[in-house]
Amino acid sequence: MVPVSAWRAAHSEERADIWPRGLLRRASFGSDREYWRMNRFSRKRCYAERDGDVLSFLDGHLMPAARVLFIGTVGIDASSLYFGTSLSKSANTDFRFVVEKRRDSSKVLNDIGTRHRLYLETQISQASLEFVDVNIVADDGATIGGRAAARAASHWYRTEYTDVVIDATGMSRGICFPLVRQAIEYSAGSGANIHLLMAANDHRAIELQSEANDRAEWMHGFQGKMGLDVSADTLKLWVPQLAERSLPQMDTMFQQLSGNSPIAEVCPIVPFPSARPRRGDDLLYEFEALFLGDWESSHLNIIYAHESDPMDVFQSIVRMDAARKEVFRAANLSATTVLSPNGWRMGSLGMLLAAIDLDLPVLYVETIGYTTQSAPPPGLNVERPDHLWHVWLAGVPYDDSTKHP
Repeated sequence: MVPVSAWRAAHSEERADIWPRGLLRRASFGSDREYWRMNRFSRKRCYAERDGDVLSFLDGHLMPAARVLFIGTVGIDASSLYFGTSLSKSANTDFRFVVEKRRDSSKVLNDIGTRHRLYLETQISQASLEFVDVNIVADDGATIGGRAAARAASHWYRTEYTDVVIDATGMSRGICFPLVRQAIEYSAGSGANIHLLMAANDHRAIELQSEANDRAEWMHGFQGKMGLDVSADTLKLWVPQLAERSLPQMDTMFQQLSGNSPIAEVCPIVPFPSARPRRGDDLLYEFEALFLGDWESSHLNIIYAHESDPMDVFQSIVRMDAARKEVFRAANLSATTVLSPNGWRMGSLGMLLAAIDLDLPVLYVETIGYTTQSAPPPGLNVERPDHLWHVWLAGVPYDDSTKHP
Protein backbone atom coordinates (compact mmCIF):
# COMPACT_ATOMS: atom_id res chain seq x y z
CA MET A 1 0.00 0.00 0.00
CA VAL A 2 1.20 3.51 -0.87
CA PRO A 3 -0.38 6.37 1.12
CA VAL A 4 -2.31 8.81 -1.05
CA SER A 5 -0.73 11.62 0.97
CA ALA A 6 2.70 10.56 -0.30
CA TRP A 7 1.59 10.93 -3.90
CA ARG A 8 -0.09 14.25 -3.18
CA ALA A 9 3.05 15.63 -1.56
CA ALA A 10 5.20 14.57 -4.51
CA HIS A 11 2.84 16.27 -6.96
CA SER A 12 1.86 19.34 -4.95
CA GLU A 13 3.11 21.72 -7.65
CA GLU A 14 0.76 20.11 -10.17
CA ARG A 15 -2.30 20.51 -7.96
CA ALA A 16 -3.84 23.33 -9.96
CA ASP A 17 -3.79 21.18 -13.08
CA ILE A 18 -4.63 17.63 -12.00
CA TRP A 19 -6.46 18.01 -8.70
CA PRO A 20 -9.64 19.77 -9.86
CA ARG A 21 -9.88 18.24 -13.36
CA GLY A 22 -8.16 14.89 -13.18
CA LEU A 23 -8.55 14.05 -16.87
CA LEU A 24 -5.79 11.94 -18.41
CA ARG A 25 -4.38 11.65 -21.89
CA ARG A 26 -3.92 8.23 -23.40
CA ALA A 27 -2.50 8.76 -26.90
CA SER A 28 0.65 6.72 -26.21
CA PHE A 29 -1.24 3.50 -25.43
CA GLY A 30 -1.95 1.02 -28.17
CA SER A 31 -5.18 -0.55 -26.90
CA ASP A 32 -7.95 -0.25 -24.32
CA ARG A 33 -6.74 -3.46 -22.60
CA GLU A 34 -3.20 -2.12 -22.29
CA TYR A 35 -4.49 1.16 -20.92
CA TRP A 36 -6.79 -0.76 -18.52
CA ARG A 37 -3.75 -2.41 -16.99
CA MET A 38 -1.51 0.67 -16.85
CA ASN A 39 -4.07 3.22 -15.74
CA ARG A 40 -5.09 1.44 -12.54
CA PHE A 41 -3.79 0.05 -9.28
CA SER A 42 -1.70 -3.10 -9.14
CA ARG A 43 -0.18 -5.35 -6.49
CA LYS A 44 3.05 -3.37 -6.90
CA ARG A 45 1.47 0.06 -6.58
CA CYS A 46 -1.84 0.78 -4.91
CA TYR A 47 -2.62 4.16 -3.39
CA ALA A 48 -4.81 3.82 -0.32
CA GLU A 49 -5.44 5.50 3.02
CA ARG A 50 -7.49 4.98 6.14
CA ASP A 51 -9.39 6.75 8.92
CA GLY A 52 -8.50 10.44 9.36
CA ASP A 53 -6.59 10.59 6.08
CA VAL A 54 -9.79 9.62 4.26
CA LEU A 55 -11.59 12.65 5.68
CA SER A 56 -8.73 14.89 4.56
CA PHE A 57 -9.06 13.40 1.08
CA LEU A 58 -12.78 14.10 0.96
CA ASP A 59 -12.23 17.76 1.87
CA GLY A 60 -9.05 18.28 -0.13
CA HIS A 61 -9.90 16.50 -3.36
CA LEU A 62 -13.49 15.42 -3.81
CA MET A 63 -15.21 18.54 -2.51
CA PRO A 64 -13.41 20.88 -4.99
CA ALA A 65 -13.30 18.35 -7.87
CA ALA A 66 -14.82 19.54 -11.13
CA ARG A 67 -17.51 16.87 -11.60
CA VAL A 68 -18.09 13.87 -9.32
CA LEU A 69 -20.35 10.84 -9.64
CA PHE A 70 -21.09 9.26 -6.25
CA ILE A 71 -22.57 5.74 -6.32
CA GLY A 72 -23.79 4.37 -3.01
CA THR A 73 -26.57 2.24 -1.63
CA VAL A 74 -29.30 2.58 0.95
CA GLY A 75 -27.95 0.08 3.46
CA ILE A 76 -29.34 -1.37 6.66
CA ASP A 77 -26.56 -0.03 8.86
CA ALA A 78 -26.36 3.73 9.37
CA SER A 79 -22.69 3.65 8.38
CA SER A 80 -23.84 3.36 4.75
CA LEU A 81 -25.05 6.96 5.01
CA TYR A 82 -21.78 8.41 6.28
CA PHE A 83 -19.84 9.18 3.10
CA GLY A 84 -22.86 10.39 1.17
CA THR A 85 -23.84 12.89 3.82
CA SER A 86 -20.18 13.94 4.28
CA LEU A 87 -20.14 15.03 0.64
CA SER A 88 -23.70 16.38 0.63
CA LYS A 89 -22.56 20.03 0.49
CA SER A 90 -20.55 19.48 -2.68
CA ALA A 91 -22.04 21.54 -5.50
CA ASN A 92 -20.47 19.44 -8.25
CA THR A 93 -21.54 15.93 -7.21
CA ASP A 94 -24.30 13.76 -8.65
CA PHE A 95 -25.54 11.23 -6.10
CA ARG A 96 -26.90 7.88 -7.26
CA PHE A 97 -28.09 5.36 -4.68
CA VAL A 98 -28.89 1.73 -5.44
CA VAL A 99 -31.81 0.27 -3.48
CA GLU A 100 -31.29 -3.48 -3.33
CA LYS A 101 -34.61 -5.28 -3.51
CA ARG A 102 -34.86 -8.78 -2.07
CA ARG A 103 -38.02 -10.81 -1.98
CA ASP A 104 -37.66 -12.02 1.61
CA SER A 105 -36.90 -9.17 4.00
CA SER A 106 -38.61 -8.38 7.29
CA LYS A 107 -40.82 -5.36 7.92
CA VAL A 108 -38.32 -4.04 10.46
CA LEU A 109 -35.55 -3.98 7.86
CA ASN A 110 -37.79 -2.46 5.20
CA ASP A 111 -38.80 0.28 7.65
CA ILE A 112 -35.13 0.98 8.42
CA GLY A 113 -34.41 1.24 4.69
CA THR A 114 -37.26 3.71 4.25
CA ARG A 115 -35.96 5.79 7.16
CA HIS A 116 -32.47 5.88 5.66
CA ARG A 117 -33.79 6.95 2.28
CA LEU A 118 -35.80 9.77 3.81
CA TYR A 119 -32.69 10.88 5.69
CA LEU A 120 -30.68 11.11 2.46
CA GLU A 121 -33.48 13.12 0.87
CA THR A 122 -33.22 15.68 3.67
CA GLN A 123 -29.41 15.93 3.45
CA ILE A 124 -28.81 16.02 -0.32
CA SER A 125 -30.25 18.39 -2.90
CA GLN A 126 -33.08 16.77 -4.85
CA ALA A 127 -31.62 18.15 -8.09
CA SER A 128 -28.54 15.94 -7.78
CA LEU A 129 -30.13 12.91 -6.09
CA GLU A 130 -31.48 9.74 -7.69
CA PHE A 131 -32.52 6.34 -6.33
CA VAL A 132 -32.62 3.21 -8.48
CA ASP A 133 -34.34 -0.02 -7.43
CA VAL A 134 -32.35 -3.15 -8.35
CA ASN A 135 -33.81 -6.64 -7.98
CA ILE A 136 -31.12 -8.98 -6.68
CA VAL A 137 -32.70 -12.32 -7.59
CA ALA A 138 -35.18 -13.17 -10.37
CA ASP A 139 -38.34 -15.16 -9.77
CA ASP A 140 -36.60 -18.35 -10.95
CA GLY A 141 -33.77 -17.86 -8.43
CA ALA A 142 -31.17 -16.59 -10.90
CA THR A 143 -28.93 -13.81 -9.63
CA ILE A 144 -29.49 -10.66 -11.70
CA GLY A 145 -28.47 -7.81 -9.39
CA GLY A 146 -24.96 -7.19 -10.69
CA ARG A 147 -26.01 -7.06 -14.32
CA ALA A 148 -28.97 -4.79 -13.52
CA ALA A 149 -26.82 -2.40 -11.48
CA ALA A 150 -24.22 -2.18 -14.25
CA ARG A 151 -26.96 -1.47 -16.77
CA ALA A 152 -28.26 1.38 -14.63
CA ALA A 153 -24.76 2.81 -14.15
CA SER A 154 -24.10 2.76 -17.90
CA HIS A 155 -26.66 5.56 -18.24
CA TRP A 156 -24.92 7.63 -15.58
CA TYR A 157 -21.62 7.42 -17.44
CA ARG A 158 -23.07 9.28 -20.40
CA THR A 159 -22.08 12.38 -18.47
CA GLU A 160 -18.35 13.15 -18.35
CA TYR A 161 -16.97 13.00 -14.81
CA THR A 162 -13.53 13.82 -13.49
CA ASP A 163 -14.05 11.54 -10.47
CA VAL A 164 -16.23 8.51 -9.81
CA VAL A 165 -16.74 7.40 -6.20
CA ILE A 166 -18.16 4.00 -5.31
CA ASP A 167 -19.18 3.74 -1.67
CA ALA A 168 -19.13 0.01 -0.93
CA THR A 169 -20.17 0.40 2.70
CA GLY A 170 -23.69 -0.96 2.39
CA MET A 171 -23.40 -2.74 -0.96
CA SER A 172 -23.74 -6.44 -1.40
CA ARG A 173 -20.83 -8.10 -3.20
CA GLY A 174 -22.99 -9.00 -6.17
CA ILE A 175 -23.57 -5.27 -6.76
CA CYS A 176 -20.22 -3.85 -5.66
CA PHE A 177 -17.87 -6.08 -7.66
CA PRO A 178 -19.46 -5.46 -11.09
CA LEU A 179 -19.83 -1.71 -10.44
CA VAL A 180 -16.16 -1.36 -9.51
CA ARG A 181 -14.99 -3.26 -12.58
CA GLN A 182 -17.26 -1.18 -14.79
CA ALA A 183 -15.94 2.06 -13.28
CA ILE A 184 -12.32 1.10 -13.97
CA GLU A 185 -13.27 0.31 -17.57
CA TYR A 186 -14.92 3.75 -17.75
CA SER A 187 -11.64 5.30 -16.61
CA ALA A 188 -9.76 3.48 -19.37
CA GLY A 189 -11.80 5.39 -21.92
CA SER A 190 -12.32 8.71 -20.16
CA GLY A 191 -9.31 9.10 -17.86
CA ALA A 192 -11.54 9.72 -14.84
CA ASN A 193 -10.25 9.09 -11.33
CA ILE A 194 -11.96 6.09 -9.70
CA HIS A 195 -12.25 5.92 -5.92
CA LEU A 196 -13.51 3.13 -3.67
CA LEU A 197 -14.73 4.04 -0.18
CA MET A 198 -15.75 1.80 2.68
CA ALA A 199 -16.75 2.40 6.28
CA ALA A 200 -17.29 -0.26 8.93
CA ASN A 201 -17.92 -0.64 12.64
CA ASP A 202 -16.45 -3.30 14.88
CA HIS A 203 -19.90 -4.23 16.15
CA ARG A 204 -23.26 -4.24 14.37
CA ALA A 205 -26.19 -2.26 15.69
CA ILE A 206 -28.56 -4.77 14.08
CA GLU A 207 -27.91 -8.51 13.98
CA LEU A 208 -29.01 -10.05 10.70
CA GLN A 209 -30.03 -13.56 9.75
CA SER A 210 -29.55 -14.19 6.06
CA GLU A 211 -31.26 -16.62 3.70
CA ALA A 212 -28.87 -17.76 1.00
CA ASN A 213 -29.66 -18.87 -2.52
CA ASP A 214 -29.54 -22.60 -3.19
CA ARG A 215 -27.00 -22.24 -6.00
CA ALA A 216 -23.50 -20.86 -6.42
CA GLU A 217 -22.85 -18.55 -9.36
CA TRP A 218 -19.97 -16.73 -11.00
CA MET A 219 -19.88 -13.05 -10.18
CA HIS A 220 -21.00 -10.91 -13.10
CA GLY A 221 -17.83 -9.82 -14.89
CA PHE A 222 -15.62 -12.19 -12.89
CA GLN A 223 -16.05 -15.60 -14.49
CA GLY A 224 -12.85 -15.64 -16.52
CA LYS A 225 -12.46 -18.97 -18.31
CA MET A 226 -14.30 -20.99 -15.67
CA GLY A 227 -17.14 -23.05 -17.07
CA LEU A 228 -15.51 -23.27 -20.49
CA ASP A 229 -14.00 -26.45 -21.93
CA VAL A 230 -10.54 -24.87 -21.80
CA SER A 231 -10.71 -24.86 -17.96
CA ALA A 232 -11.64 -28.54 -17.59
CA ASP A 233 -8.08 -29.73 -17.04
CA THR A 234 -6.93 -26.73 -15.00
CA LEU A 235 -6.15 -27.31 -11.33
CA LYS A 236 -8.26 -25.20 -9.01
CA LEU A 237 -7.05 -23.44 -5.87
CA TRP A 238 -10.06 -22.31 -3.87
CA VAL A 239 -9.80 -19.33 -1.49
CA PRO A 240 -13.06 -18.96 0.49
CA GLN A 241 -13.57 -16.23 3.05
CA LEU A 242 -14.78 -17.83 6.30
CA ALA A 243 -17.71 -16.22 8.11
CA GLU A 244 -20.08 -17.25 10.87
CA ARG A 245 -23.19 -19.33 10.06
CA SER A 246 -22.22 -19.87 6.43
CA LEU A 247 -21.59 -23.64 6.34
CA PRO A 248 -24.41 -24.31 3.82
CA GLN A 249 -23.12 -21.64 1.42
CA MET A 250 -19.58 -23.00 1.66
CA ASP A 251 -20.72 -26.52 0.93
CA THR A 252 -22.79 -25.30 -2.04
CA MET A 253 -19.76 -23.57 -3.55
CA PHE A 254 -17.47 -26.52 -2.88
CA GLN A 255 -19.83 -29.00 -4.52
CA GLN A 256 -20.23 -26.87 -7.62
CA LEU A 257 -16.54 -26.11 -7.95
CA SER A 258 -15.53 -29.75 -7.57
CA GLY A 259 -18.31 -31.13 -9.76
CA ASN A 260 -16.29 -31.63 -12.96
CA SER A 261 -12.79 -31.96 -11.55
CA PRO A 262 -11.34 -32.05 -8.02
CA ILE A 263 -10.08 -28.98 -6.20
CA ALA A 264 -6.31 -29.17 -5.76
CA GLU A 265 -6.20 -27.09 -2.58
CA VAL A 266 -8.52 -25.14 -0.27
CA CYS A 267 -6.90 -22.10 1.34
CA PRO A 268 -9.49 -20.37 3.57
CA ILE A 269 -9.05 -16.79 4.73
CA VAL A 270 -9.57 -16.24 8.46
CA PRO A 271 -9.90 -12.78 10.09
CA PHE A 272 -6.92 -12.24 12.38
CA PRO A 273 -6.25 -9.89 14.09
CA SER A 274 -9.88 -9.16 14.89
CA ALA A 275 -11.87 -6.87 17.20
CA ARG A 276 -12.96 -10.12 18.87
CA PRO A 277 -9.63 -11.91 19.47
CA ARG A 278 -11.08 -15.44 19.42
CA ARG A 279 -13.09 -14.93 16.23
CA GLY A 280 -10.57 -16.77 14.05
CA ASP A 281 -10.40 -19.74 16.43
CA ASP A 282 -14.19 -19.90 16.64
CA LEU A 283 -14.48 -19.95 12.86
CA LEU A 284 -11.94 -22.75 12.50
CA TYR A 285 -13.86 -24.76 15.10
CA GLU A 286 -17.16 -24.10 13.27
CA PHE A 287 -15.68 -25.28 9.96
CA GLU A 288 -13.65 -28.17 11.40
CA ALA A 289 -15.83 -30.90 9.85
CA LEU A 290 -15.52 -29.43 6.34
CA PHE A 291 -11.88 -28.55 6.87
CA LEU A 292 -10.84 -32.10 7.77
CA GLY A 293 -13.51 -33.80 5.66
CA ASP A 294 -14.44 -32.83 2.09
CA TRP A 295 -11.87 -30.05 1.89
CA GLU A 296 -9.00 -32.32 2.95
CA SER A 297 -7.16 -29.16 3.90
CA SER A 298 -4.27 -28.49 6.26
CA HIS A 299 -3.78 -25.80 8.84
CA LEU A 300 -0.73 -24.81 6.79
CA ASN A 301 -3.17 -23.65 4.08
CA ILE A 302 -4.92 -21.10 6.28
CA ILE A 303 -4.48 -17.46 5.26
CA TYR A 304 -4.66 -15.08 8.21
CA ALA A 305 -5.55 -11.51 7.25
CA HIS A 306 -6.46 -8.45 9.29
CA GLU A 307 -10.21 -8.09 9.81
CA SER A 308 -10.25 -4.32 9.16
CA ASP A 309 -7.43 -4.04 6.60
CA PRO A 310 -8.44 -4.92 3.01
CA MET A 311 -4.89 -4.30 1.81
CA ASP A 312 -3.68 -7.14 4.04
CA VAL A 313 -6.22 -9.48 2.43
CA PHE A 314 -5.19 -8.26 -1.05
CA GLN A 315 -1.48 -8.82 -0.51
CA SER A 316 -2.03 -12.15 1.26
CA ILE A 317 -3.89 -13.49 -1.76
CA VAL A 318 -1.21 -12.14 -4.10
CA ARG A 319 1.54 -13.96 -2.19
CA MET A 320 -0.43 -17.20 -1.98
CA ASP A 321 -1.34 -17.14 -5.68
CA ALA A 322 2.26 -16.52 -6.75
CA ALA A 323 3.68 -19.24 -4.48
CA ARG A 324 1.15 -21.90 -5.51
CA LYS A 325 1.46 -21.19 -9.22
CA GLU A 326 5.24 -21.38 -9.02
CA VAL A 327 4.95 -24.86 -7.56
CA PHE A 328 2.55 -26.05 -10.26
CA ARG A 329 4.57 -24.38 -13.00
CA ALA A 330 7.61 -26.40 -11.97
CA ALA A 331 5.55 -29.54 -12.52
CA ASN A 332 4.30 -28.30 -15.92
CA LEU A 333 0.77 -27.89 -14.59
CA SER A 334 -1.60 -24.93 -14.85
CA ALA A 335 -3.69 -23.71 -11.96
CA THR A 336 -6.44 -21.15 -11.45
CA THR A 337 -7.17 -19.46 -8.13
CA VAL A 338 -10.89 -19.06 -7.44
CA LEU A 339 -12.02 -16.51 -4.85
CA SER A 340 -15.22 -16.70 -2.80
CA PRO A 341 -16.07 -13.57 -0.79
CA ASN A 342 -18.31 -14.09 2.21
CA GLY A 343 -19.02 -12.44 5.55
CA TRP A 344 -16.81 -9.57 6.71
CA ARG A 345 -16.95 -6.78 4.16
CA MET A 346 -13.42 -5.41 4.58
CA GLY A 347 -12.06 -8.81 3.64
CA SER A 348 -14.30 -8.91 0.58
CA LEU A 349 -12.88 -5.55 -0.50
CA GLY A 350 -9.39 -7.08 -0.46
CA MET A 351 -10.69 -10.02 -2.50
CA LEU A 352 -12.11 -7.58 -5.04
CA LEU A 353 -8.72 -5.92 -5.49
CA ALA A 354 -7.03 -9.30 -5.94
CA ALA A 355 -9.66 -10.50 -8.42
CA ILE A 356 -9.18 -7.42 -10.61
CA ASP A 357 -5.40 -7.24 -10.45
CA LEU A 358 -4.76 -10.97 -10.92
CA ASP A 359 -7.78 -11.50 -13.21
CA LEU A 360 -9.22 -14.21 -10.96
CA PRO A 361 -12.70 -15.77 -11.17
CA VAL A 362 -15.11 -15.16 -8.29
CA LEU A 363 -17.68 -17.74 -7.17
CA TYR A 364 -20.28 -16.80 -4.56
CA VAL A 365 -23.74 -17.50 -3.18
CA GLU A 366 -26.14 -14.57 -3.26
CA THR A 367 -28.30 -13.64 -0.28
CA ILE A 368 -31.97 -13.64 -1.24
CA GLY A 369 -33.32 -12.19 1.99
CA TYR A 370 -32.58 -10.88 5.49
CA THR A 371 -34.48 -11.06 8.75
CA THR A 372 -33.66 -9.78 12.21
CA GLN A 373 -34.70 -10.29 15.79
CA SER A 374 -33.23 -6.94 16.77
CA ALA A 375 -35.50 -4.04 17.58
CA PRO A 376 -35.15 -1.03 15.26
CA PRO A 377 -32.85 1.67 16.65
CA PRO A 378 -34.79 4.36 18.54
CA GLY A 379 -33.39 7.11 16.33
CA LEU A 380 -31.05 7.75 13.44
CA ASN A 381 -27.62 9.00 14.38
CA VAL A 382 -25.01 8.99 11.62
CA GLU A 383 -21.71 8.96 13.50
CA ARG A 384 -18.20 8.41 12.20
CA PRO A 385 -17.68 4.62 11.85
CA ASP A 386 -14.77 2.83 13.52
CA HIS A 387 -12.92 2.22 10.25
CA LEU A 388 -12.69 4.30 7.08
CA TRP A 389 -10.88 3.30 3.89
CA HIS A 390 -10.21 4.95 0.54
CA VAL A 391 -8.54 3.11 -2.34
CA TRP A 392 -7.64 5.12 -5.43
CA LEU A 393 -8.37 2.49 -8.08
CA ALA A 394 -7.54 4.29 -11.32
CA GLY A 395 -6.63 7.66 -12.75
CA VAL A 396 -4.00 10.34 -12.25
CA PRO A 397 -1.62 8.62 -9.77
CA TYR A 398 -1.08 5.74 -12.19
CA ASP A 399 -0.60 7.86 -15.30
CA ASP A 400 3.09 7.49 -16.13
CA SER A 401 2.65 8.17 -19.84
CA THR A 402 2.70 11.96 -19.73
CA LYS A 403 3.97 14.76 -17.55
CA HIS A 404 1.50 17.34 -16.43
CA PRO A 405 2.29 20.96 -17.24
